[in-house]
Amino acid sequence: MAGKICCLTVCGAWLNVAPVASFPAQTKSLEKVSQNSMSKKNVKQKSGSGASKPASASAQPSADLGRRKFVLLGVGAVAVAGVGLAGAYNAGWFDAATPETASTAAKVGGKNLAPTTVTADAQNALRVCDEMLAHYARDLNNPSALIHAVRGFGKGFKLADGSSAVDYLCAQFTAEKDVNGKRCIYFKRDAEVHENSFLKTFLEAGVSQDQPVSVGANRYTLREVAESGKLLFRCDPKDLFKYDARQFRYDTAYVAPTVPGQPAPDGRGELLHEHLPWGLIAFSHLLPPDKATWTNAFGEPINLSEVIDRSLAEYEQTCSLGQKELVSGQTAPKEFREAIKKYSCFGLHSAYSYLACLQQGHKQNNLAERVAQMLDIVTYRLKGDAEAITAEYAEQGQGTPPALVEAFRQRALVKLYGHAFESINYAKWHNLVSFTASQQRRIEAGEQAFYDSLVKLRAMDWGMLRKTLGDKFVSDIVIALGHASRALKLLTPQNPDTIA
Repeated sequence: MAGKICCLTVCGAWLNVAPVASFPAQTKSLEKVSQNSMSKKNVKQKSGSGASKPASASAQPSADLGRRKFVLLGVGAVAVAGVGLAGAYNAGWFDAATPETASTAAKVGGKNLAPTTVTADAQNALRVCDEMLAHYARDLNNPSALIHAVRGFGKGFKLADGSSAVDYLCAQFTAEKDVNGKRCIYFKRDAEVHENSFLKTFLEAGVSQDQPVSVGANRYTLREVAESGKLLFRCDPKDLFKYDARQFRYDTAYVAPTVPGQPAPDGRGELLHEHLPWGLIAFSHLLPPDKATWTNAFGEPINLSEVIDRSLAEYEQTCSLGQKELVSGQTAPKEFREAIKKYSCFGLHSAYSYLACLQQGHKQNNLAERVAQMLDIVTYRLKGDAEAITAEYAEQGQGTPPALVEAFRQRALVKLYGHAFESINYAKWHNLVSFTASQQRRIEAGEQAFYDSLVKLRAMDWGMLRKTLGDKFVSDIVIALGHASRALKLLTPQNPDTIA
């Protein structure tokens, strides 16, 4: 590699990495593409500004390829397209199952934590996780980062100026519309990404349903958002793909653009993969099992137990694609990986949602037994999916600066472990599953790998990563850290659901 070489410390290991300014022409063009794409964003949020102005509702999100992952496209596709690594990532090519929007638009700015190397144990893992989460959530100050800080720290999380993150989110990223004579209040898609995700996060964090919510000059409460969620929810258990089209989304104004030169996502599974888990958590929290039926604003009956049953059956079918290899200690097979990555965050939001339903008393259709079997597979995935992630990035990251590939890999691992342990520790906290000795051994091995990835992430040169890949990459890490932080705290006095 031409140019002066510098060293990047990654938890005690030294990687030879050329500084961004010293990369050869390919990497210089990368930086240029990233900067050019950023200049086209209509972003009014200023890093670290506290109560900054929300992004314009008319701002157009940059291109998103939905569920088409970097590990499936490969570096070759990036090179052929001529967009470079940073340009491809900021356009949504790098395993971004969720839309990039004005709220997570790529830009370069803010302050970065200096790399720190610590021993990979439980105490240090939580400390560095919370350092990164709190710092970058406040520095980015976008709704996606802030809601995940609420996830990790609880409803009392404050912005950089000391004001309430919950109040800010409930005042700046809301919308309203009338549906068949009923007024509905919801959070904008380009803020919350997954329908009902803000609502369920607030409910689990103990935010009062009397929490003020405003849309312009109109005043509402979180209770009205919850009722609106029920009114807008459309799902046919007999055909889980019936309501995938944009016209059925809460926020129909949101348009998910495509990457130029690439086929548009077909949208199949939009509800099941991208929205349903958060609705299941919210609705099971709001409605006891004997009252979990209602009629939505379109006159359609909703039976929550049927939705839980049929969607879990679909999820179980997906998990069965890797069950044989996983339980025999092998790496998660390609067929399973491709299927499970259609779900947001490797399908682990879905796993958590069924646990949440069980915790709220929804036990119909042998839910307890099925959830126990589901979690057994999750304990095997701690090793099998991690190995698959490492292999995927090793293969597809050839020709890319090693430090960048390692950053993507560690981000994916923290996403895997954080979401998996959020489910495992939630089950332990509420005594939903009795883990066997062999399951516990897999869990303990996964915990140590979790700690390793967090301290490696903390030891990286965030300034270089941010300069090369923009704030979107940092924001995506913050999302993973929010779940990781909550996972590490659920069994401690710092549990964000109870600490406030």
